[in-house]
Amino acid sequence: MALRCLIFLIVVLLTTAVMVAQQLGAGAYVAELGATDPDEARHFVTALMVADHAAAGFPAAGAFSADYGLHAPQALPLARLTLFHGLAGGWLMLFTPTTPAALLLPAVLAALLVVSAGWATARAAGVLPAVAVGFVLAALPLLREASFVLGLDLPLALFTLLSALAFGRHMRRGTSASAALFAAVGAVSVLMAPAGAVVLLLPPLAALMGRRLDVMGRARVLVPLAGLALLALAVALAAGRLPPVVTAEGPAQIWQTLRAVFGTLPLACAVAGIVFTVFDGWRRDEDAVDPAVLAPVAALLPAFALAFGLGVGRGVALDAVVLLAPVVMLAAFGAMRLIGLVVSGWGTIRELAVALMLLLAAMPGLLQQVRKGAIGMDAAAEAFLARDAAPPVIVVAGDGRGEAALGAAIAQRDRARRSFVVDASRLPAATPEELLAALDAIGAAALAVEARETGAMPASRVAQATVTAFPDRFRAIGAFPRADGRGEVVLYAVSRAAPASSDPAPVLRRLSAPSQP
Repeated sequence: MALRCLIFLIVVLLTTAVMVAQQLGAGAYVAELGATDPDEARHFVTALMVADHAAAGFPAAGAFSADYGLHAPQALPLARLTLFHGLAGGWLMLFTPTTPAALLLPAVLAALLVVSAGWATARAAGVLPAVAVGFVLAALPLLREASFVLGLDLPLALFTLLSALAFGRHMRRGTSASAALFAAVGAVSVLMAPAGAVVLLLPPLAALMGRRLDVMGRARVLVPLAGLALLALAVALAAGRLPPVVTAEGPAQIWQTLRAVFGTLPLACAVAGIVFTVFDGWRRDEDAVDPAVLAPVAALLPAFALAFGLGVGRGVALDAVVLLAPVVMLAAFGAMRLIGLVVSGWGTIRELAVALMLLLAAMPGLLQQVRKGAIGMDAAAEAFLARDAAPPVIVVAGDGRGEAALGAAIAQRDRARRSFVVDASRLPAATPEELLAALDAIGAAALAVEARETGAMPASRVAQATVTAFPDRFRAIGAFPRADGRGEVVLYAVSRAAPASSDPAPVLRRLSAPSQP
């Protein structure tokens, strides 16, 4: 057992090195946190808040969070905090709040997901298909994109898969230790992200697929399920996010994303893998693969289909990350069984054929370039912090990604929280005159305006009109281009019409906080 754990850790470290190399090649270390997804900036700033709260000796959480949100509006409220923010906060305390250190966490999570999926596949489909499963997962553009972003998608994918594997272990062994393992991993999944509650569906679905309904009648399963249900309900009530009515839009969108990621052949093999899993479970053939191996993994597909139908997720392609590992594992198993219908014996040749099929299917994705380009907000944050501005209030006008990226960049560099970041979308200003009055009211020292070739965003449009209408009040400090050359961020110093308050906090507190998605 110790040797297997050591080998597992070595493979994880090697895979992490591959993920880090992919991050480096994609430009993730020079791009802003939040450049491609505003939620990334929110998770990073919230993790910083958790780390700073611990470093300050755990003062009153409510007051600390309110003050932190005043400086960095991207920080999530206490009710929205998850176990992931605690994990990320501890990670930033262990290392440093730099971009490479922050992105090392998703690289490790992605490596754990890849190796865990391949390790579990070896039992059902053989060693060679298992190696191919790991390679395919690491090469998929969607997983690479998720590994470039500090977010909830990868931890949710990892811990729901581990929950499925833990329940499969309990189906095979039926011991108190295996039941406790499932309860522990399931609790981590529920606390890690709101959608982690799907682990509640794994036992009944897996028992039905594997024709092991007797498992559901045991106290060793029912007691952990009841505990997980209470935990999931408490998390949902605390966050105020109960799922709405069931719709078909979520599952349809995820299916379209999976078709775009995998293509027809791997998905057809995955469907065959589900069919053979159910067939083996209900046939109870001694020569068939134990249904406990893949039945819980196959149960993840309908479980997440229901979750997405309930409105869980953000409605973006990265939602499908949670299904990548189950689909590839089932595709390997399905391909092995389909070939076995034609050829009996020749186990190694069949494994080679399946591995070759999976590798060929992954080649287009491997050749697809995934980039995370800088949008200029990091340079604007450095230029702003280099000035001796008092009071240090900066207003940022752009889209959601731009505003979030600047907030994260300043929070990352201004650990003493001397600066105040204000999103222009928070200001009740629809005209240049109203925006100028709002800037004077909060004592803004600088204005960062995001401009893109694809067209100005509403907030930046008003900001640009204000600069044009009142040129004597704004002085350009610098222009910072996007990595793709399709826009720039212009930083302006704002001259004050009257002396500003030495403490802008009271005025900023009166601003209505933006609604968090």
